[in-house]
Amino acid sequence: MTEPTCQHEWMTINVLNGYLVTEGCSHCGARMSFFTLEDRHQMDSYKKGEHKWNFLGSSQAVKFDLKCAKCGKVVHLRKTMALMLCTECMEDCEAGRRAKHAPGEQTWVYLALCPDPCHLSGECVSPEETLALTEYFNIRIRTPGKRILILPCVMRPSINTCQGETIADVGMKDLF
Repeated sequence: MTEPTCQHEWMTINVLNGYLVTEGCSHCGARMSFFTLEDRHQMDSYKKGEHKWNFLGSSQAVKFDLKCAKCGKVVHLRKTMALMLCTECMEDCEAGRRAKHAPGEQTWVYLALCPDPCHLSGECVSPEETLALTEYFNIRIRTPGKRILILPCVMRPSINTCQGETIADVGMKDLF
């Protein structure tokens, strides 16, 4: 007999306010991102393996995990470095297309940003992370017809052309 499934009531735990830092390799064009609590980032170039990494930019971000208040399940958002609201999607953007075809009057798409924005490793944010995040945000919406859709950043065609706004603090994630 299968166990009944929980209608999760997600809450945030392990909340950290910090910065999403992006670096780029001047040799191959690869990118990497990481979350840090430091407000001053190392901007010096450094070599690691065959890559020469340079600081490209940073933005305020909030990082957290989710825990179900009913069953106690915890989803560690290990691959999610930050969340970014999609704006001005290009025609070849899968995330933008999904927003247009999503049910509801108004669907806002957020990308869960992973440490490897060029996806050279073949990895991105897991379906478990994006599902839990989508459930977390949608349970708090009080506006009829509004919906939040969290997608992995692999859905965007290119980090170089993607437009968006990063969620910068805990208060922003509670505005829905």
